[in-house]
Amino acid sequence: MSENMFSCVRTKIDQRKIENYHRMVNENKTGFKEIAKQIQLAGNDVRLKILWLLKQDEFCVCDLSDILQMSIPAISQHLRKLKDNDMVDFRRDGQTLYYFIHPNLSNYVKLIINDLVFEHQKEII
Repeated sequence: MSENMFSCVRTKIDQRKIENYHRMVNENKTGFKEIAKQIQLAGNDVRLKILWLLKQDEFCVCDLSDILQMSIPAISQHLRKLKDNDMVDFRRDGQTLYYFIHPNLSNYVKLIINDLVFEHQKEII
């Protein structure tokens, strides 16, 4: 690989633009970290499937276990990671917990899930 491939020869600098974007990146450091963390967690195929399912409806662990053909402890472990990071929440109905998408789930992750939903619906049509 050539060293010139990554070189930069700038003929004019817009210092104001650079400073503004530098400031914006620094002001949003926490947001970038949170979104990156959510995307990383959603990057696991099982957790992505769970998020996709919970975007459709709320489910208990048993439902998710049946749908994904996985053990209840395995599903619970994934849900715990999602819950601990405010990506899913639950409501109690008697002894059953029903999980759903947490309102704090980043819009970027929601967009990824929506794209999956859209692609899936196109296949059905």
